This record gives sequence, C-alpha cells and structure tokens, in this order.
Amino acid sequence: MDPRADQPTLTGPRVRLRPWRDDDVDAVFAACQDAEIQRWTEVPVPYRREHAAGFVGEIAARTWAAGGGQFAVETREGTGPVGAMTLFPPRDGVGAGGYWTGGAHRGRGFTGEALRILAGWAFDELGLRRLELVVDPANAGSRGVAESAGFRAEGVLRQRSLHRGTPVDDVIYGLLAGDPRPDA
Repeated sequence: MDPRADQPTLTGPRVRLRPWRDDDVDAVFAACQDAEIQRWTEVPVPYRREHAAGFVGEIAARTWAAGGGQFAVETREGTGPVGAMTLFPPRDGVGAGGYWTGGAHRGRGFTGEALRILAGWAFDELGLRRLELVVDPANAGSRGVAESAGFRAEGVLRQRSLHRGTPVDDVIYGLLAGDPRPDA
C-alpha cells in the first residue's frame, strides 16, 4: 500500500485528525487572528483570508506530497477544527511536528491527545525513528503539550531561530520510536 495515496483520518478517544477541507478556511482564518497563535507560531501577521485558503489548500497538499501531513484537529463530536497538527516532511527517518490550538479550546487536553496520535502514526505507519518539536522556552502551553505526549526536553539552543526578525532561543523536544508513549 502506498502511504501517500490518501491522507488518513486518525482517531483517538476524544479527537480526530483529518485532512483539511476547503470549508475549513473560515475557521482557520478566525483562529489565526488570535494573538497567542500569532505570538508563538510563524503565521503571517496580519493574517488574511487568502493565507487560510492557501494553508488548507496548497500548503496542506504540498506537505502531504512531500511526505508529511497537515491535519485539522476536531473533537469526535465533529465540532469543526479546534486546532492544527502538522508533521513536516521527514528526512532520514526524523520528522518535526508543529501545532496550534484555538483560544476557546486551550487547556482541555485536545492538543496533547492529537500529538500522541500523530506520533503513533508517524512511528507505526510511516516508520520514523524520531520526532522533534521546537518550542520557545517561554511558551508554557506548548511545552506542556509536548511533555504530555511523552516528548523530552533535550536542551536549549540559544538564539537558534529568528521569530519575526528577532533572535530567539529554542527548546528542542525529542521522542524516539522506542520511547514509552502515553496512551492517546
């Protein structure tokens, strides 16, 4: 079976990760107006509707074609996207993840569960050996998500990245295929 044939929907106890659809544009546009998403991620500022359309359309398709996956995170009740979960195209058995959560849905465990589901898929279906996350040391919410999914902080790389033109430190989190994984 060709793992790139169709992007799967991945289901956990409370959330599902599904491919983005054209009818998600408005939800992505609204979510990315959130100051916290703009603060911690690389979404364009100001965030316009055409950015959302490009994200759910060509960016998601390009990520899938390159070996990664962009997923909408929704509750099992199908309430529409509560966040986003990404596996950037892996290289040499190593993938990097990224995520954001809409403000009304933070602190409810949805993103941690979604990250555990993504990690299981990346290891068990795609055969990756390592997943990484790059997190700003001050982003306590994202650090909590990483740790709830079994990722370990491996170190701080000083001034590793530029965020909106300013040098910032990064905490690198890692999870190996053989590491203990919390239940989804």
